[in-house]
Amino acid sequence: MTRAGPPRIAFAVLALAIVVLAAFVGIVAHRNASRGAPMNAFAGTPLEPPKPAADFTLTGGDGRPAHVVVAGATLEYLFFGYTHCPDECPLAMGSLGRAYRQLTPSERARTSVVFVTVDPERDTPAVVRRYVTGFDPHFVGLTGTRAQLASVWTSYGVAVDAKTKEIGHGDAIYAIDANRNVILVYTPETTAKELLADARKLVN
Repeated sequence: MTRAGPPRIAFAVLALAIVVLAAFVGIVAHRNASRGAPMNAFAGTPLEPPKPAADFTLTGGDGRPAHVVVAGATLEYLFFGYTHCPDECPLAMGSLGRAYRQLTPSERARTSVVFVTVDPERDTPAVVRRYVTGFDPHFVGLTGTRAQLASVWTSYGVAVDAKTKEIGHGDAIYAIDANRNVILVYTPETTAKELLADARKLVN
Protein backbone atom coordinates (compact mmCIF):
# COMPACT_ATOMS: atom_id res chain seq x y z
CA MET A 1 0.00 0.00 0.00
CA THR A 2 1.36 3.41 -0.93
CA ARG A 3 1.80 5.81 2.02
CA ALA A 4 0.32 9.31 1.64
CA GLY A 5 3.21 11.72 1.22
CA PRO A 6 3.48 15.33 2.33
CA PRO A 7 1.75 16.77 -0.82
CA ARG A 8 -1.36 14.64 -0.20
CA ILE A 9 -1.45 15.58 3.48
CA ALA A 10 -1.10 19.27 2.61
CA PHE A 11 -3.91 19.00 0.04
CA ALA A 12 -6.18 17.30 2.58
CA VAL A 13 -5.50 19.99 5.17
CA LEU A 14 -6.17 22.73 2.59
CA ALA A 15 -9.43 21.11 1.52
CA LEU A 16 -10.56 20.84 5.13
CA ALA A 17 -9.68 24.50 5.69
CA ILE A 18 -11.76 25.51 2.65
CA VAL A 19 -14.76 23.56 3.93
CA VAL A 20 -14.48 25.15 7.38
CA LEU A 21 -14.11 28.64 5.86
CA ALA A 22 -17.13 28.11 3.59
CA ALA A 23 -19.22 27.01 6.56
CA PHE A 24 -18.12 30.09 8.54
CA VAL A 25 -18.95 32.43 5.65
CA GLY A 26 -22.34 30.80 5.31
CA ILE A 27 -23.10 31.34 8.99
CA VAL A 28 -22.04 35.00 8.82
CA ALA A 29 -24.08 35.58 5.68
CA HIS A 30 -27.12 34.04 7.29
CA ARG A 31 -26.73 36.23 10.39
CA ASN A 32 -26.31 39.37 8.29
CA ALA A 33 -29.35 38.49 6.17
CA SER A 34 -31.43 38.11 9.31
CA ARG A 35 -30.48 41.65 10.35
CA GLY A 36 -31.83 43.22 7.17
CA ALA A 37 -31.56 42.89 3.41
CA PRO A 38 -28.77 44.72 1.57
CA MET A 39 -29.93 47.97 0.00
CA ASN A 40 -29.49 46.63 -3.53
CA ALA A 41 -32.12 43.99 -2.76
CA PHE A 42 -34.96 46.52 -2.74
CA ALA A 43 -37.26 47.66 -5.54
CA GLY A 44 -36.85 51.27 -4.44
CA THR A 45 -33.81 53.37 -5.26
CA PRO A 46 -31.54 53.59 -2.19
CA LEU A 47 -30.44 56.95 -0.83
CA GLU A 48 -26.76 56.65 -0.01
CA PRO A 49 -26.21 57.94 2.56
CA PRO A 50 -29.76 57.94 3.94
CA LYS A 51 -31.28 61.39 4.47
CA PRO A 52 -32.77 62.36 7.85
CA ALA A 53 -36.54 62.60 7.53
CA ALA A 54 -37.53 66.13 8.54
CA ASP A 55 -40.60 66.24 10.74
CA PHE A 56 -43.24 68.97 10.62
CA THR A 57 -46.57 69.53 12.29
CA LEU A 58 -49.45 69.93 9.84
CA THR A 59 -53.21 69.42 10.05
CA GLY A 60 -54.73 65.96 9.93
CA GLY A 61 -58.05 64.93 8.47
CA ASP A 62 -59.73 65.42 11.83
CA GLY A 63 -58.55 69.02 11.99
CA ARG A 64 -56.00 68.29 14.71
CA PRO A 65 -52.22 68.77 14.58
CA ALA A 66 -50.40 65.75 13.13
CA HIS A 67 -46.80 64.93 12.32
CA VAL A 68 -45.32 64.21 8.91
CA VAL A 69 -43.05 61.55 10.44
CA VAL A 70 -45.12 59.08 12.46
CA ALA A 71 -43.63 58.40 15.89
CA GLY A 72 -42.98 54.73 16.59
CA ALA A 73 -43.41 53.52 13.00
CA THR A 74 -40.89 50.94 11.84
CA LEU A 75 -41.66 51.91 8.25
CA GLU A 76 -43.45 54.92 6.78
CA TYR A 77 -44.33 55.45 3.15
CA LEU A 78 -44.63 59.19 2.51
CA PHE A 79 -46.22 60.58 -0.66
CA PHE A 80 -46.94 64.14 -1.86
CA GLY A 81 -49.91 64.73 -4.14
CA TYR A 82 -53.36 66.29 -4.40
CA THR A 83 -56.88 64.95 -4.39
CA HIS A 84 -57.81 66.26 -7.86
CA CYS A 85 -54.78 64.60 -9.46
CA PRO A 86 -55.97 62.59 -12.48
CA ASP A 87 -53.18 60.05 -12.87
CA GLU A 88 -50.00 59.54 -10.86
CA CYS A 89 -51.44 60.26 -7.41
CA PRO A 90 -54.23 57.67 -7.54
CA LEU A 91 -51.80 55.25 -9.19
CA ALA A 92 -49.30 55.57 -6.33
CA MET A 93 -51.92 55.62 -3.58
CA GLY A 94 -53.70 52.64 -5.08
CA SER A 95 -50.50 50.59 -5.08
CA LEU A 96 -49.77 51.62 -1.50
CA GLY A 97 -53.28 50.60 -0.48
CA ARG A 98 -53.06 47.17 -2.08
CA ALA A 99 -49.62 46.56 -0.57
CA TYR A 100 -50.71 47.69 2.89
CA ARG A 101 -53.73 45.41 2.97
CA GLN A 102 -51.59 42.39 2.14
CA LEU A 103 -49.37 42.92 5.17
CA THR A 104 -50.09 40.85 8.24
CA PRO A 105 -51.84 42.62 11.16
CA SER A 106 -48.51 42.74 13.00
CA GLU A 107 -46.74 44.22 9.96
CA ARG A 108 -49.50 46.79 9.44
CA ALA A 109 -49.20 47.87 13.07
CA ARG A 110 -45.59 48.87 12.39
CA THR A 111 -46.24 50.48 8.97
CA SER A 112 -47.72 53.91 8.22
CA VAL A 113 -48.73 55.58 4.96
CA VAL A 114 -48.86 59.39 4.96
CA PHE A 115 -50.17 61.65 2.18
CA VAL A 116 -49.21 65.35 2.17
CA THR A 117 -51.09 67.66 -0.17
CA VAL A 118 -49.54 70.06 -2.65
CA ASP A 119 -52.90 71.81 -3.17
CA PRO A 120 -53.87 73.37 0.17
CA GLU A 121 -56.49 75.69 -1.28
CA ARG A 122 -58.73 72.80 -2.35
CA ASP A 123 -57.48 70.05 -0.06
CA THR A 124 -59.12 70.91 3.25
CA PRO A 125 -58.80 68.44 6.16
CA ALA A 126 -62.15 66.86 5.36
CA VAL A 127 -61.32 66.51 1.65
CA VAL A 128 -57.91 64.99 2.37
CA ARG A 129 -59.37 62.58 4.89
CA ARG A 130 -62.05 61.38 2.50
CA TYR A 131 -59.44 60.92 -0.22
CA VAL A 132 -56.87 58.89 1.72
CA THR A 133 -59.38 56.69 3.52
CA GLY A 134 -60.76 55.75 0.13
CA PHE A 135 -57.50 53.86 -0.40
CA ASP A 136 -57.33 52.52 3.15
CA PRO A 137 -59.00 53.63 6.40
CA HIS A 138 -55.64 53.64 8.20
CA PHE A 139 -53.92 56.08 5.84
CA VAL A 140 -53.09 59.56 7.13
CA GLY A 141 -53.78 62.69 5.09
CA LEU A 142 -52.16 66.02 5.95
CA THR A 143 -52.76 69.59 4.86
CA GLY A 144 -52.01 73.10 6.12
CA THR A 145 -51.41 76.62 4.92
CA ARG A 146 -49.30 77.13 1.81
CA ALA A 147 -46.55 78.64 3.97
CA GLN A 148 -46.51 75.62 6.28
CA LEU A 149 -46.50 73.16 3.42
CA ALA A 150 -43.81 75.03 1.47
CA SER A 151 -41.29 74.22 4.20
CA VAL A 152 -42.18 70.54 3.99
CA TRP A 153 -41.99 70.49 0.20
CA THR A 154 -38.58 72.15 0.24
CA SER A 155 -37.22 69.78 2.86
CA TYR A 156 -38.17 66.75 0.78
CA GLY A 157 -37.17 68.25 -2.55
CA VAL A 158 -40.74 68.41 -3.86
CA ALA A 159 -41.08 71.06 -6.56
CA VAL A 160 -44.65 72.38 -6.82
CA ASP A 161 -46.02 74.35 -9.78
CA ALA A 162 -49.55 75.54 -9.09
CA LYS A 163 -49.87 77.74 -12.18
CA THR A 164 -51.83 75.16 -14.15
CA LYS A 165 -55.05 73.28 -13.42
CA GLU A 166 -53.15 70.01 -13.12
CA ILE A 167 -50.56 70.88 -10.50
CA GLY A 168 -47.04 69.87 -11.39
CA HIS A 169 -45.26 68.35 -8.42
CA GLY A 170 -42.55 65.90 -7.37
CA ASP A 171 -44.22 62.51 -7.26
CA ALA A 172 -41.77 60.26 -5.45
CA ILE A 173 -42.79 57.82 -2.74
CA TYR A 174 -40.37 58.00 0.19
CA ALA A 175 -39.63 55.10 2.54
CA ILE A 176 -38.69 56.22 6.05
CA ASP A 177 -37.18 53.65 8.40
CA ALA A 178 -37.32 53.21 12.19
CA ASN A 179 -34.30 55.50 12.57
CA ARG A 180 -36.30 58.30 10.91
CA ASN A 181 -34.17 58.29 7.79
CA VAL A 182 -35.36 58.38 4.18
CA ILE A 183 -33.71 55.24 2.82
CA LEU A 184 -35.57 54.46 -0.42
CA VAL A 185 -37.36 56.42 -3.15
CA TYR A 186 -39.96 54.99 -5.54
CA THR A 187 -41.75 56.17 -8.66
CA PRO A 188 -45.57 56.22 -8.81
CA GLU A 189 -45.38 53.29 -11.23
CA THR A 190 -43.93 51.02 -8.54
CA THR A 191 -46.25 48.05 -8.18
CA ALA A 192 -48.05 46.94 -5.04
CA LYS A 193 -46.09 43.67 -5.21
CA GLU A 194 -42.79 45.55 -5.13
CA LEU A 195 -43.88 47.84 -2.28
CA LEU A 196 -45.14 44.84 -0.32
CA ALA A 197 -41.90 42.89 -0.74
CA ASP A 198 -39.83 45.88 0.41
CA ALA A 199 -42.14 46.58 3.36
CA ARG A 200 -41.79 43.04 4.63
CA LYS A 201 -38.00 43.25 4.46
CA LEU A 202 -38.03 46.50 6.43
CA VAL A 203 -40.52 45.66 9.19
CA ASN A 204 -39.39 42.08 9.90
